[in-house]
Amino acid sequence: MSAIKSNAFTFAYTFFREPAQKVIPELKSYGFSGINLALNYHSSRDLLLRQGPQLEYLPDGFHYYKVDDQMYEANAIKPDLKDQLPTNQVLDTALKVAGENDFQVNAWAVYMHNSAIGMAYPDSVVTNVLGNKFLSELCPANPAVAQYALGMTRDLASRGINGIRAESLHFHGARHGEHHERFFIELSAITEFLFALCFCTYCKKNYEGQNSDLAPLVAKVSSLLLTVFEDKDPWLGKKLDKQALAEIVGEPILKYLASREQAVVKLYKKIAEVTRKAEITLNFVDQSPLLDMSSEDAISNSWQVGIDNSQISQIINRYEPLIYRPQSDQVASLASNYLKNVAPEITAILRPTYPDCTSANNLLQKVDALVSLGVKEIDFYLLDTMRKSDLDNIKSALKN
Repeated sequence: MSAIKSNAFTFAYTFFREPAQKVIPELKSYGFSGINLALNYHSSRDLLLRQGPQLEYLPDGFHYYKVDDQMYEANAIKPDLKDQLPTNQVLDTALKVAGENDFQVNAWAVYMHNSAIGMAYPDSVVTNVLGNKFLSELCPANPAVAQYALGMTRDLASRGINGIRAESLHFHGARHGEHHERFFIELSAITEFLFALCFCTYCKKNYEGQNSDLAPLVAKVSSLLLTVFEDKDPWLGKKLDKQALAEIVGEPILKYLASREQAVVKLYKKIAEVTRKAEITLNFVDQSPLLDMSSEDAISNSWQVGIDNSQISQIINRYEPLIYRPQSDQVASLASNYLKNVAPEITAILRPTYPDCTSANNLLQKVDALVSLGVKEIDFYLLDTMRKSDLDNIKSALKN
């Protein structure tokens, strides 16, 4: 067995087509020590190759187990019956076989990106300063959303899993890959950020709770956006950072951003309390490296989704950044930045397929670069899309 601990991010569809008794021993033979099993997930259309080729449509906000309503507070938001499996057979069988094979099963949970919940409960979603609702994005500052997230966490933690790999436990940007998502106007990163910035009832209350006057900020952001949409964007090509926002909007925007970061921290603390009681791990699947694919300083972009790394790193067990880069030196630079500035240990997530990896040697160089930095855990995304050659490359890289 490789000295590197490695989990495969895996759709539940893997176990729809092949029994766990076949899948789990096979994964162990490739060097994996566990899986991060997608137990609730967002919509997607994927070409799955390991058991395919198969073009698969995944419904948004679907829970791949039978939800235990008793884990949710009375009258709390919870998944509809149509958005869950009728039984727990897939999960229970995977857990049983994993236990027999010294193999871990972590719940890969997508929290705030959920249009099934958003459409059923439109008051729960991100609402911008113009009143537009982002139905695919739940607001972390909303108490009803927090109760949903806590209920799901309690439910997952009760299943006998080893940990939770939390994705989308934060705010999002203006674009999030909706089908036929279209903007027929060229927008800067600054405009897109302001357009997606949540001004729902609870985000506004959090800001006003700091003895801050909300009206001037609302008026300013509204005016800026309306000017852009009536003419053209004056900030095309300008870098999105806090300094630029302060210059354009005014200093109050910085206080507003801090208030939403505190809302996210508050939610993480509540969820971490559940996982600690259950004695399972809570890892943050950090998508910050995807906010700017040209940047090797991903953590400086975390504020864009309401993440304060200095606080979140003290709450969770481990960061899992998506280090999706084509070259090994880029992978090393990103990982080094996390290790120096966020946490002394991380789990790096690599994508061993197109468009990141072009050869077995390319993957080997990336794994070697991470190991040389002291990284002891490397997870791979996404098992269902991998061919046998991709799995062979992982096996060789982990054994090297």
